[in-house]
Amino acid sequence: MHPIVQTALRSLQGLAYAKAVEQCRRVAWLSRTHAGIARLEERARSVAAWENNISMLRLAMTAEERAELKIKRAIYLRMLLDSAPVRLQPWVDEDELADMPVSHLFEWVAYDLERLELDEIEATLTEREEARYAREVGEFKGFE
Repeated sequence: MHPIVQTALRSLQGLAYAKAVEQCRRVAWLSRTHAGIARLEERARSVAAWENNISMLRLAMTAEERAELKIKRAIYLRMLLDSAPVRLQPWVDEDELADMPVSHLFEWVAYDLERLELDEIEATLTEREEARYAREVGEFKGFE
């Protein structure tokens, strides 16, 4: 894997984490009080910083490295989604958000964001990328 792709993958995961935390706080705080608005704005700045970092990395990448990034990120998201039954096991759709432990809320939000991101990536794959993606998914044994 190209070093810049590996760096971008880490940055994408940092962005995903920041987005999940932001959404969790938004759900938790806005349902209870407006006192958390400053924290939400702080978290939004964190998301923007990750997005800027990723934009700069993408600008520095070749077309081949951007394709590799897309494919590796999609494989990683599939791995995360495959673990969802274990991560979400103690949570039931009918549970009240106010009673839900923060860790369960985070996993639930992260799962939704992972699904959306994977759908977006897969929708943008070219034919050539789709073939490579299918091959690499079949060969996947874990990341370096």
